Amino acid sequence: MKIGLALGGGGARGAAHIGVLRELERLGVRPSLITGTSIGGLIGALVAAGLGIDEVTAVFQKLNIAQMYALPGSAPALSGNTKVEKLLEETLGRITFADLKIPLAVVTTDLVSRKEVILDEGDVITAVLATIAIPLLLPPVEHNGMVLVDGGVLNNTPFDIARARGATFVIAVDLTNTAPYGTQDDNTPPPTGVVGRALAMTQRRPTWQILSTVTDIITAKSLNARLAISQPEILLRPQMGTIGLFDFHRWEEGIAAGETAVRQIATDLCQRLQLPEPTPPPE
Repeated sequence: MKIGLALGGGGARGAAHIGVLRELERLGVRPSLITGTSIGGLIGALVAAGLGIDEVTAVFQKLNIAQMYALPGSAPALSGNTKVEKLLEETLGRITFADLKIPLAVVTTDLVSRKEVILDEGDVITAVLATIAIPLLLPPVEHNGMVLVDGGVLNNTPFDIARARGATFVIAVDLTNTAPYGTQDDNTPPPTGVVGRALAMTQRRPTWQILSTVTDIITAKSLNARLAISQPEILLRPQMGTIGLFDFHRWEEGIAAGETAVRQIATDLCQRLQLPEPTPPPE
């Protein structure tokens, strides 16, 4: 059985992917291939390169918006990607897809052709920078005559790509299962730094909440359209609550949500994969 793992986009909610990966590893489930969009592509690249869960967590903790902000220069974006690129280089080196231990494909959107573009060869970091390039927030990546941005514009949970790459058992992780519009969470400790605090204030504004909710609606509708054609064997939808796209300081909540999502289907998953019955997680 060839297990494909499809990791969806969702900014800081991507911490849930770490929780999913941690629980899958505990159950003995190891992906044969990975597909990812946006933060799912970034985390997928780290795992495909051979990093352990603790190492992936350490990288995610460094994605603090206040620390990662870079001047955009002439790029058509509010932030540059130089600090993200440097972090990835320090972590992975300048590796290619051929160097990865697990086959990986990341989803991007070409602004020129207005079509989905799958990257699975060449420079890994270039592909990751393209798939995380949220329009207007991070700069697009010019590559082979294309202008590439976040793949979530067209395919935010790329389970169909995993299937097309030969997976016979697909586990997909969708990060759009958020709290209803207007839900307030005033108990969350604020992020540090001027930029982080400014973003936290922005995310509390009704205008931002409307934009975030509309984005979730659009990406969920796109996912449902694909589900009407074919479905993954397992679709995980962690309860993300009020975690915003830039709430990287809430990574512990995100990881816990991913772990819970897997634990809820652990018995069924192990039976279908003919694995030993799951034992209770450690306290």
